[in-house]
Amino acid sequence: MEIQERNLQKEEKVVRYTHINSGAPSVCIMFSGAGYNYNHPLFYYATMMIEQGIDVVHIHYQYEANLLKTHSVEDISSLMMADIHLVITDLSQKHIYQKTILLGKSLGTIPISLHLAKEEFFREAQIILLTPLLKFPSIAKATVLIKQEVLLVIGNQDPYFHHETIEEMKECSIQIKIIDGANHSLDINYHTEQSLQALKTVMAELKRFIS
Repeated sequence: MEIQERNLQKEEKVVRYTHINSGAPSVCIMFSGAGYNYNHPLFYYATMMIEQGIDVVHIHYQYEANLLKTHSVEDISSLMMADIHLVITDLSQKHIYQKTILLGKSLGTIPISLHLAKEEFFREAQIILLTPLLKFPSIAKATVLIKQEVLLVIGNQDPYFHHETIEEMKECSIQIKIIDGANHSLDINYHTEQSLQALKTVMAELKRFIS
């Protein structure tokens, strides 16, 4: 297995990504949250899907802390896509994969729902949305319209949990896992054992979905 760190120059900015490459036929491209990155539990253990014969890509984008408060989700998605396309182009020039999984959490689900799911290049991709921002109408609408196979995981104590959207999704082919009592980090506040069990449940769902 080879871990490659790539730095791509974009005008005066550098876009960085990590490619965990074992020569597998499948790849999972991961999109972190604003304050929830790849050394946090959900991504740390999701990265272990390399044991399933899947390569992993971490995109290390950096934006201002209050992005969601200062920009529309449409503008955020366009900003992120400018960086993401650099990574995808560079990756696809070096590796051809038979299967692609797109896995995003929170902020990282925005470009997946609003842009990537609509692109022909990802027409056959599997999509995993962890704690998507369903209270934003444009995100809720775009997510409901995704045509690919989708797994959505969210806690019912997440401030972005939206009951009406979840009910609408139940009429679609979206697979939904609601973690009872979980917050936006998919933790159970101040309950270690329950939080660990929630993490175990999420990882089991991911494994089932990609198998």
